[in-house]
Amino acid sequence: MLSTIIVLLLLLNLLIFIGYYWYKIKSTKKLSDQPVSLPNIHNTKFENAENLQVKEIENFSLEKNKLQESMDQLINEKEKFEVEKKMYVEKNKKSWSMNEAVYKEKKKVDELNETLQIEKEKLETEKKKVEEKVKKLWGQSMAIHKEKERINELKVEIEKKHTEIIDSVNYAKRIQEAILPNVREIKFHLPNSFIYFKPRDIVSGDFYWFSHKDEKNIIAAIDCTGHGVPGAFMSMIGNTLLNEIVNERGLTDPAQILNNLNHEVNSSLKQTQQDSESRDGMDGAICCLEFPSLSSEVQEVKIHYAGANRPLYLIKNGILEETKANKFSIGGLQYDAFKSYNTHTFTLQTNDTAYIFTDGFPDQFGSTGKKLMTKKFKEILLSIQDKSMEQQKEYLESYIEQWKGDTEQTDDLLVIGIRI
Repeated sequence: MLSTIIVLLLLLNLLIFIGYYWYKIKSTKKLSDQPVSLPNIHNTKFENAENLQVKEIENFSLEKNKLQESMDQLINEKEKFEVEKKMYVEKNKKSWSMNEAVYKEKKKVDELNETLQIEKEKLETEKKKVEEKVKKLWGQSMAIHKEKERINELKVEIEKKHTEIIDSVNYAKRIQEAILPNVREIKFHLPNSFIYFKPRDIVSGDFYWFSHKDEKNIIAAIDCTGHGVPGAFMSMIGNTLLNEIVNERGLTDPAQILNNLNHEVNSSLKQTQQDSESRDGMDGAICCLEFPSLSSEVQEVKIHYAGANRPLYLIKNGILEETKANKFSIGGLQYDAFKSYNTHTFTLQTNDTAYIFTDGFPDQFGSTGKKLMTKKFKEILLSIQDKSMEQQKEYLESYIEQWKGDTEQTDDLLVIGIRI
């Protein structure tokens, strides 16, 4: 815009200069067209006019010079203006770039503010939810605190009842131990024998039984259903029934003893009725050993055996002979099943060894998570034939402890060994 104004001013000055110069030329021409024959006065006037014209031309030259100077100034000003304009344009470009960068940053800030606003709203929502949860948790905490107080009261009550129960079970243990045969009596009649007995709990579902009747030694290893208190109840029933069958009725044949025991258990637990829910019973092995009298001509020992799911092991001259039991339990819910046990008779020589046992020892889990198993149990028995019977008992006790390691005892343990 400024350059346009400068150009117009230059053109205007040029037109004025041209007009003024044209006007002077016209005036000079008029004077020259007048007759020369005028008197001297007219020559004087002409000279004056000519001098005036020269002065005017000089003034015009001065004006022209001034005008030229003005034009030069204007051109300089224009150049300065162009320089300033360029600087201004560059400045504007920089300013525009800065403004654009600022705009972009502002846009980013606005977007960030918008995102932050959204996040803020979300956080406000989450805060409300958390506050609601805190209220609920506080309510639950109060309820839990009250429940904890109630549980502590129950704990005290349970501990008291637990102490009473343990005291009762310990008392039951003393009763159970009291009704078990006296080991000294067994040792008196069977001096070369051992009984390894270890209940899993305070009281046991396994029990051993012994009677000396008519010069015969009758010994049994019985495994009742369950262990602990329920098993102990069954063991007391079994012990009482065996005393009645052998000591009162006078039966000594192992098969007859088991048949009568089966009948009495069925009758005592009402298992002969079709609607009975009792399935409790027993597995076991009974041996009757007959030793010859001093006056007898035949000096040999006979062993009579009958079993309900529990075998007899006889070791003669380093060879283990297994006599399998009948495959049905004593008692149990079998009201319509006929059971009859069989007696097996063997003649024993000096150093022959007989073993009867419950399933606790071979079924014990070891630290590897595997059972000992019957095969391994047989190998153990064969490997200790060079030991005395008391040493055999100690070895079995040590072996089973090492075998199970930190594993809990699986079942009651009962092993009876008799050497001739």
